[in-house]
Amino acid sequence: MPLICIASPKGGVGKTTLTAGLAFALQRLGLPVTVIDFDVQNALRLHFAIALGDPRGYVAHAEQPDWQSLVLQTPSGVGVLPYGTVSEAQRLRFEACLTETPVFLEKALRGLLSTPQMVVLADTPPGPSPALNALNAIADIRIAVLLADAASASLLPQIEQGLFYSPKGARSPLPVIHIVNQVDRRRRLSADATEFMRTRLQGSLLGLVHRDETLAEALASQQSIFAFDAGSAAAHELDAIARRFGRLLGSLKPRTSEMRRQG
Repeated sequence: MPLICIASPKGGVGKTTLTAGLAFALQRLGLPVTVIDFDVQNALRLHFAIALGDPRGYVAHAEQPDWQSLVLQTPSGVGVLPYGTVSEAQRLRFEACLTETPVFLEKALRGLLSTPQMVVLADTPPGPSPALNALNAIADIRIAVLLADAASASLLPQIEQGLFYSPKGARSPLPVIHIVNQVDRRRRLSADATEFMRTRLQGSLLGLVHRDETLAEALASQQSIFAFDAGSAAAHELDAIARRFGRLLGSLKPRTSEMRRQG
């Protein structure tokens, strides 16, 4: 089933929060979902009520052949592969595996991606990284998260020209779809940037998520946005994005299907 790479050329765009929100929304549609945190900050787990002091994660055990046994089950029903608490040596060894062994990530994810209907969402660190390069080679869909501001708008040419999402090792050209986050139409710059991106991106714009403090409050309470406030603007927008995304998944032929058959 599909592997979705969620990334951004810049930090601070709310990418991890959106990854969690999209996971909750897809799970509500009846799809099995697993999220993977490729960021050493190890923050994605906090959206799924995994304790702050819990050191568990897959990176310390990444060289085992199948990561499926490392997935943590959470009350929401979403499976989580946290980055985990690791030493600098473990981090460097993991990044070396991603960089030096082209099939490393494919083999590690084979079990998960062979699960019927499973959707795997990969949250990446901001900017270029070994994880992003490895995911670019095998992902079925790439989602770029941008803010409704001038800095994100200025990065669009880099994304469109493939300067950020480098297709190294990719089996075929892979389009990028976009989510514009933290839209605030009360501010002229945000409104103008949003309209610019809407016009520029057109069919590749998966959706908009407006600035909503409910998302931060849901995280603080260790609940999903839907459990915390299903009537919030953020919950409504994430649900709409998940439904559009679900239709896209329904027409998708996974790029990793050949590898899984060979496995």
